[in-house]
Amino acid sequence: MAEVSIKGLRKAFGDVQILQGIDLTISDGEFVSLVGPSGCGKSTLLRIIAGLEKESEGSICIGNEPVTGIRASDRNLSMVFQSYALYPHLSVAENIAVPLQMRNLNTWQRLPLAGRFMPEAKARIQEIATAVLEAAQTLEIEALLDRKPSELSGGQRQRVALGRALVRQPAAFLLDEPLSNLDAKLRVHTRTEIAELHRKLGATFIYVTHDQVEAMTMSDRIAVMMGGEILQCAPPQIVYADPDDLRVAEFIGSPKINVLPVEADHNGKLSLMGRVLPLTTTKRRGPLQMGLRPEMLRMTGADSMLTGRVVHLEHLGSELFAQIIIEDLGTRIIMKAEPEKYDVLQPNQVVGMSFDPNAALFFDADGKRERHIFPAMHLVEAV
Repeated sequence: MAEVSIKGLRKAFGDVQILQGIDLTISDGEFVSLVGPSGCGKSTLLRIIAGLEKESEGSICIGNEPVTGIRASDRNLSMVFQSYALYPHLSVAENIAVPLQMRNLNTWQRLPLAGRFMPEAKARIQEIATAVLEAAQTLEIEALLDRKPSELSGGQRQRVALGRALVRQPAAFLLDEPLSNLDAKLRVHTRTEIAELHRKLGATFIYVTHDQVEAMTMSDRIAVMMGGEILQCAPPQIVYADPDDLRVAEFIGSPKINVLPVEADHNGKLSLMGRVLPLTTTKRRGPLQMGLRPEMLRMTGADSMLTGRVVHLEHLGSELFAQIIIEDLGTRIIMKAEPEKYDVLQPNQVVGMSFDPNAALFFDADGKRERHIFPAMHLVEAV
């Protein structure tokens, strides 16, 4: 396995810039997910790493070796595609063996019948069969080796595609939205299998997805991409709790983070809808944006920091989400409540909400994180 280092990577198709200066280092054995909305450039970046697309600028090193200009077949990478790309006329064992046959057998040795009688062919074919069996055992699909792809479920086909990647013993695994063709229940099961496989192999995984749940549950780090840039790359819990950019805060987390306007006066005191918050800033004056995760809000009495009208309730068994209109702002926010509150909350009910201002996330007018926010007592004590 190997470290993957990307520096100053740019890609343009004509006048359209797809990637705009990507810098990213993926450590040996690390699982990093590239996550973002469709069209953000994550699949293009993966294809450039694989050697299937050529970069416009920048460099890529795999295991400290530059690979710019090196063919995809010579980069020692294994790629798992969204479509699985299995050969329908071959058995599972034959599908898994394909990359080893292409690498270890010459044209004559690959002939169906005569090939095994060519010099050295028998020993190499046996080595390939052993490697295929080991990969199948790792993925627990040895009972499927004689079947054709048409006889497999979607999850089984996905494991065959993983087996074909695994058998090469690559420097890194590249996975391009491999679960998108599976139903919701099977996706949950398969993402667990992929995470367990990563831990078992200790291999370098680069995983592309638009599904934040996949990224959050499997990755050591998440690289959030938008507009051809990496906005933040950090462990999942950091990206969720401490985002650098409002776009990251809005993309990661379900339901979406609530954003409310806050004003900083000439003394640095913050206020929300004219009500002073126990916070102050030393950096900016004027408008700020305050982010509140749904779980930060709690239902309180009528004399609360926020008051709104319930417009919709979503009961998910273990969770209850209330969509609430803040009439004074014309803004809809979401509050997470205890499931037992379902009998208390009703549509059109007016509710009060409070939150811990010190737990809120603040962003400037451009959406960049504003970190110079302190409890009001901070400056008093400092003085």
